[in-house]
Formats: sequence, C-alpha cells, structure tokens
Amino acid sequence: MASFRIVEFHGFKLCLNDQTYEPAEDTELLLNIIKVNKNEKVIDLGSGTGILGIYALKLGARVIFIDINPYATLSTLCSLKINDINSYSYEVINCNLLTCFRDYTFDVVIFNPPYLPFEEYGEWIEYSWSGGKSGIEVIGKFLQQVKARRIYTLYSSLSDEDTIWDILKERRYIVTKKYEKVIGYERLVALELIKYD
Repeated sequence: MASFRIVEFHGFKLCLNDQTYEPAEDTELLLNIIKVNKNEKVIDLGSGTGILGIYALKLGARVIFIDINPYATLSTLCSLKINDINSYSYEVINCNLLTCFRDYTFDVVIFNPPYLPFEEYGEWIEYSWSGGKSGIEVIGKFLQQVKARRIYTLYSSLSDEDTIWDILKERRYIVTKKYEKVIGYERLVALELIKYD
C-alpha cells in the first residue's frame, strides 16, 4: 500500500492516493445527516475513500461501495482494511452510477456527487467534482435511475438548483432533513430524501 497516504477524518483512518477525492466539508455535511438502521441495505455511491459507507457499516448496515474511478475503488478497499471492517458486511464495485444493477431497490443510497459546473475528465480525480455544464448532470441522472426508500445526497448553489428541485418533485421525493453550509461564495446543501407514492 505504498502508493497510499493515510489521513484521519471523523475518527476513521482513510487511504488516499492522488486520484481519490479527499473528504472535506461536503463529506462532513453528509456524515451529520446520515441515519441508517441495523441490517439495512445501503449503497455508498461515488465511495472515494469509503468514509460514508464505513460510517454506515459502523451503524450496522450492509454496504455496497461503488465508484466509477478505479483508483477510488482501491482507496475504499484500503480504508476498509485499515479500519478492520469484516469483509462479510460489504462489497466493493467499480461501476458507473447504478448501471451494474438491473432490477434493484435499496433501503438507503448515500451519494456525494460531483456537483460543480465543470466538464473536466482528463484524470480520474476530475470525476469527483465535474458535474457537467450546469453541475447537475450526474446527480440528475442518478435521481432518474435510483430506487431507494431513503437517499442522502447534496448539491452546490453553484449548480442549477431549480432543476434539482424539479426532478425531486417529478420523482416523488420529499425532503425530510436539510443542512446547509456556506463556504466562500458557495452554499452546500445536504438532503435526506424519502420516496412517497
């Protein structure tokens, strides 16, 4: 594991390489909002270092970690190992969003999406922040695909907020918790979403 450096975040040791997103304020916002129950099936989508899914595992969930970035997948595996997580309680998959599942419904999906209005894909790390021209292409596609009882996600005020709210209304998700943090000129908004029929 010589290519990794180890950092501590929220009481966990995490493995980072130069192609994996380092947890920051957005991660902290999501950690403050996530609630999972014992034995719930959870997806940590865009897992990066694995911090959000590891937190869910510590709460008793069963977690599938997914990231499009193969270097992030390696970071997740390393983080699971150095935190002594039992390998029977998780799976790690290198996949684009939820395309590796055909028919599925999960209890909880946690997604810290790329939310900045950029289209930079020259290196794997850029998939961590490049949310497309309006900043919502990835989260929009995710919200159109996902089947979950509860979702934890966030967006930036630099992206097209109105379209996000339109998609949530169309897909019949209601916001049950909302936390915001202002960082410079940007406002990060973390959401707990519940599907209603």
